[in-house]
Amino acid sequence: MRNFVYIIGSMDDFSSYEELQTAYFENKLGDRNASVFHIQLRESAGTDVLPLRHLATLVGRGMAFGADWCMDGTFGDLLEA
Repeated sequence: MRNFVYIIGSMDDFSSYEELQTAYFENKLGDRNASVFHIQLRESAGTDVLPLRHLATLVGRGMAFGADWCMDGTFGDLLEA
């Protein structure tokens, strides 16, 4: 199993992907408009056509969009946990 974290945050609260990542790693998301989604996938879920990291990104985005996030006006990033 491989573990991933998909983080997403509003461009109103973060000026870059790097700022979003830093806030996550320093545990300083606090009251900022951001969400974290944990993903666990079997290594065998990836294929030559859809590598595991890309599949994890799609799953993370699906989870975020299901929680009323969108791509417009946000920074989103997949991190391997």
